[in-house]
Amino acid sequence: MAETTLQGYDPEVLARIAALKIHASRLVEGILSGQHKSPHKGSSVEFAEYKDYTPGDDIRHIDWKVVAKTDKYHVKQFEQSTNLKCHILLDASGSMAYRSPLKKSTAMAKDEYAKTLVAALSYLLLRQYDAAGLITFNDRLVDHIPPRSKPSHLQPILYSLSRTEFTGETQIRRTVEELIEILPRRGMVVVVSDLLTRDDNVLKTLNLVSSKGLEVILFHILHPDEVEFPFEGDIVFESLEDDPPVGLDPHDIRKQYQKLIQELIEHYWQHCPSMGIDYQFMQTDAPLDQALRYFLLRRRSLLKK
Repeated sequence: MAETTLQGYDPEVLARIAALKIHASRLVEGILSGQHKSPHKGSSVEFAEYKDYTPGDDIRHIDWKVVAKTDKYHVKQFEQSTNLKCHILLDASGSMAYRSPLKKSTAMAKDEYAKTLVAALSYLLLRQYDAAGLITFNDRLVDHIPPRSKPSHLQPILYSLSRTEFTGETQIRRTVEELIEILPRRGMVVVVSDLLTRDDNVLKTLNLVSSKGLEVILFHILHPDEVEFPFEGDIVFESLEDDPPVGLDPHDIRKQYQKLIQELIEHYWQHCPSMGIDYQFMQTDAPLDQALRYFLLRRRSLLKK
């Protein structure tokens, strides 16, 4: 989808797209500073699309045959043939929309954190001439943008992110079952989720993807409130998904809750490596550029071993 095809959409939607693009660009520019832009070798350069000529464009790329037919100047744009196809799966369930009711909280909302992470990863992949695609899901597949490697492919990904509504329950297994037959034999699957699900077989499901020969990365996103449970007084907790409201004093269950959530995180830390899954836990109070930089540096050091 070219940028010009977005004319006529809600200005607020376009503003959100622009904001995502800016955030993604800043994150990636900072992370790639001083690094080689494309680590992939042996890829070829192929024609991708035309764009209108603007002053400063290389005149060697003007298509003179098109000029002769249309009397308009068009410049050929090229893309490198991709070495990698990446499907990014974004959990769009209701719990991902959590925003802290506490005035002292400065952490980002989970949905905004996750969307910015997806935008940055997509931008990074496309900068490296890899193919990026987006799948949003809750208890069903919500949206599917197949991977492509042309730079302008970032636009439909950002548009999908900007209009994603976070509702319903998380069903990773059902989503993977729908997609497993169309996933390439060589590539990468990135899952971004809070993993707050009744499904006890998330790792078994992701292991199915890994066993197909795909590289699997799991970003586990939680808000600090969900880890620390800092609430006080008698409170009625309302579900963002389909559970009934529960009234209680947080003090009565805080230690048990913290123990359970830490056991959940530790469960993924312990079991993901043996299944070929690269697991990264992120809290939304951690600056995303620092968290993403740490992940990429850690990942690079592991790949060198």
